[in-house]
Amino acid sequence: MRSDASQSWTRKYPAITVAALAGTVVGGPGGVAAAMTIGSHSPDHSPTPATADIVPKAAATTQSASAKPTPVATSVKTSASAAASAKASASASASASAKASASASASASASASASSNPYASVSWGALEPVAFYGTQSTFTPSADQWDNARTIVKVAEQRGMPLYAAVVAVATAMQESRLINLTTATNADSLGLFQQRPSQGWGTAAEITDPTYATNAFLAALESDAPDYQGIYLWEAAQDVQRSGYPTAYAQWQSQATTMVYDIVNGEAPS
Repeated sequence: MRSDASQSWTRKYPAITVAALAGTVVGGPGGVAAAMTIGSHSPDHSPTPATADIVPKAAATTQSASAKPTPVATSVKTSASAAASAKASASASASASAKASASASASASASASASSNPYASVSWGALEPVAFYGTQSTFTPSADQWDNARTIVKVAEQRGMPLYAAVVAVATAMQESRLINLTTATNADSLGLFQQRPSQGWGTAAEITDPTYATNAFLAALESDAPDYQGIYLWEAAQDVQRSGYPTAYAQWQSQATTMVYDIVNGEAPS
């Protein structure tokens, strides 16, 4: 064989030389045949395509066509509905929260008002720091007498005094005038709820016959002349102020005075 023909043949079948040599070694023609067979199928070094890429053109076209975006109208409607529901829920929650806050605020305000007013309610114990003395008397007060008792309680509150001071004052006024504002002197120049006398420095006739003025004058004297009035008998406290010829007479009105003050403070007095 010519060398150029041999080179051409081996280029077409590059494996022939190795296989032919092998056939020569083993001594049979099978080596050459095998070499020719091997040489006719050169190794394919291209990567095996992925299964997903092996799609017929028509199928790929169909798939692309079917991959159009899904309409979002339903999704938008659902989202809008959910947003509206959330808004309504938030509004209802805010309204309920506002109502609860307002209710709590009103309750707190009422509680603060009650706690800031020590006279909003009162117990019997606060009105009876000392025992009664002697037999107790009663009478049925008129509307005017109730009004005068209310004035005494109001003045005691305004002065920041314990309500027992109002009990002492009401009992004293019961004994002195039956809770009637005396505008005409009945004993020398004694006038008003407590039969105070202008000649004794209690004030002018016009001042003494003003229940508010008269009560202030009595309570001021109670604080100065009987500073321990919450620890002594009621009649002793009243006598320290009034200097009466019948000192124990004030004691008989303590029970009714206590009841009237209690009713006034707790809103149970007749209107």
